[in-house]
Amino acid sequence: MEGPIKCIFYSEFHNIYGTKIFYQYPEGFIANDVFEGFAEFIIPKPKLCGKVITLTAFDYKILGYPVLLQDVKYHRNALLFNLAMVFDKHTDTTIYHNIIRKLGTILRTLETETEYLFNQSKVRDQPDLLKILETLYIELNSYGESTITVDDANTINVKLFNKPPEPIEILDHQVPVLIEEIDTSNASEWDLTLLQILPYIDGVNYVSRISKLTEIDINLVKSCIKHLVYYSIVKMVDIFQYSNIYNPTPLIRKLASNLDMQSECSAFITTPGSTICSFETIFMLYANMSTDTPFREYCTENELTSLGIDERSFIIFGVINGFLRRKQRYPILNNLKLLEKLPQNDKKRLLNGNKSFDEICCILSVGMDVVEKLLSEIAEPDQYTVIWK
Repeated sequence: MEGPIKCIFYSEFHNIYGTKIFYQYPEGFIANDVFEGFAEFIIPKPKLCGKVITLTAFDYKILGYPVLLQDVKYHRNALLFNLAMVFDKHTDTTIYHNIIRKLGTILRTLETETEYLFNQSKVRDQPDLLKILETLYIELNSYGESTITVDDANTINVKLFNKPPEPIEILDHQVPVLIEEIDTSNASEWDLTLLQILPYIDGVNYVSRISKLTEIDINLVKSCIKHLVYYSIVKMVDIFQYSNIYNPTPLIRKLASNLDMQSECSAFITTPGSTICSFETIFMLYANMSTDTPFREYCTENELTSLGIDERSFIIFGVINGFLRRKQRYPILNNLKLLEKLPQNDKKRLLNGNKSFDEICCILSVGMDVVEKLLSEIAEPDQYTVIWK
């Protein structure tokens, strides 16, 4: 069977022969001579027991959870065991960590309560360990979950959960836009910080400005917004300015074919009280956006306001749905070595190629026209380059 899990095995420390594989499925997947090459890491020092361990050996990644049980009934007064899974070495095994930990804990409980492992050869009314390994291997690879009844009191029930996406970084100069309404009628159910910043999440205010307006530490504001983004209540966009340049992306095809999105778009971008213009007109306006025309010129040429279109909403809808992309400008000094000699507060340090015009506007708390004027004051035109990307 093809699947992420290539093998599941159970090993113990034998008082005479050392660490050995007692059961594995598929049987014979790991040869004894191969296992000897990494056996010492499967049953490690006691201080590593009770922890998920990962090792790479012979082009495979092995994930285990070694367990130590101490009792005078065992040889050397201890039982050391590990139920482990084998994967290709490039597999991301993060989502299996909880499963391998849970399986190790379940076996520990079974052993403590019923001596399931100690008396494995005598078990009659319970499934043997090899059968459990086989079932886990087949069901986890096929369905991502497995349920095995061990006895009347114990059931193995494990399920894979997809790895959640990494939380995005919230930047000072980004603008949060609500895409889902939040019912705050019962204020006691909501975080106080959220209730304080929510009135300022209007598609206009950027993060650091929200922090200043609410007098809340910017890290708290970012943390709150990050949670809203994670739960798809908010999306982050760039600061809207008429000097911005936008171009359509291939995702505009979705707008052309999705009737629900078309209706949502028409309602979102139309100025209150205006008649909604035809979708054909709206689509052509998005599709004809140029990669070298500032939005101010585009609005004038196409008379968006006379069509009853709110210009800011027009851009925001395209950006949050991914079919409009903003071209950013990054000023960079032609000789970056000059920055090393400048004091920390010198404005020329902003011209390092890593800060966009938006970020510079945010740092200085000024508009784009002021930044462009400042740029001409702190550097000659032949001393820097503006990179578009």
